[in-house]
Amino acid sequence: METLQIYLPDYFFLALGLILFLYMATDGYNLGLGIFSLAARHEEERGLMISSIAPTWHASQTWLVILGGLLFGAFPVAYGVAMSALYIPVMLMLAGLAFRGTAIEFYHESPRRARWGLAFGLGSLAATLAQGFILGGLLSGMPVVERQFAGGFGDWLNPFSLLVAAGGTAGFVLLGTTYLAMKTDGELRQRALKTGAMAAWAVLAGLSMILLWMTLQQGRGGFSLLSLKQGHYIYLTLPIFLFEFAMLQRSLKREEQDRPFQWSVLLFLTLVVGIAAALYPTAVPPGLSIFDAAAPPRSLWFLFAVSAVLLPVMLAYNAWQCLVFRGKAEQGGESNY
Repeated sequence: METLQIYLPDYFFLALGLILFLYMATDGYNLGLGIFSLAARHEEERGLMISSIAPTWHASQTWLVILGGLLFGAFPVAYGVAMSALYIPVMLMLAGLAFRGTAIEFYHESPRRARWGLAFGLGSLAATLAQGFILGGLLSGMPVVERQFAGGFGDWLNPFSLLVAAGGTAGFVLLGTTYLAMKTDGELRQRALKTGAMAAWAVLAGLSMILLWMTLQQGRGGFSLLSLKQGHYIYLTLPIFLFEFAMLQRSLKREEQDRPFQWSVLLFLTLVVGIAAALYPTAVPPGLSIFDAAAPPRSLWFLFAVSAVLLPVMLAYNAWQCLVFRGKAEQGGESNY
């Protein structure tokens, strides 16, 4: 048991990475679709967009709740530091998600759909940008003294986090538009495919600028993800990313049914794996490791037992939900299956 106990922080590091990917892949297309809905030409179009995600968005958002709960339970020190440093963007994210969720629930019941449609789009945009600032603020590095955040009030707001927020927004729009292309037909599908192609190029440009920024920061002696012991591992994922990008562009040009969304999800998986490989074993850059931030062994064992049951159930439920609501979307939140 003592031998296994040594690897518990590693297990939770991997589990958090998996949950982060699942959240980005599932709720990411909901948020991206919300942003794309701001360009809807009429309310019927926006209503169809909302209907395409109405049956599934609740479960997608659950991954974010599990992510926060598992981070708090497994790495309470990292949770405390991150919440102290990122309080403002976290609150903005929650406000955006609240607006988005309320708009989805009330849109088809209100005689004034345009207002709820606008709330759906703006809430999605606010939540997406806030999540980008959270990730960018974390990867920018957080000074920690005696296991407490020792930085400034607005350290999360910097040019690097702005780049990450912009790139993340483009990535979610890519997920949202390729998902919409999978769920609809006609003119709306054509516009979604064209927007998806542009968003894909924006993602590639954003990633290039982020890597260039980190390389220049390291060259000047400043902190970046590349300054970590395994930071250069993120470069190892670039050939895989470029291959997936090429396949995504090919599927978009051929106007394939499901492949564009599938390749978009794989792009996010590659990025999450690259970031996780570069960070390990760091919980909060630059110096707080997962071993220093981990909860006591009893807490980790309890969480291990709970997560070993909960995660398979959640995965099975999400897979079943996707199977049930597969097919094209219709007005009113129904799908053909």
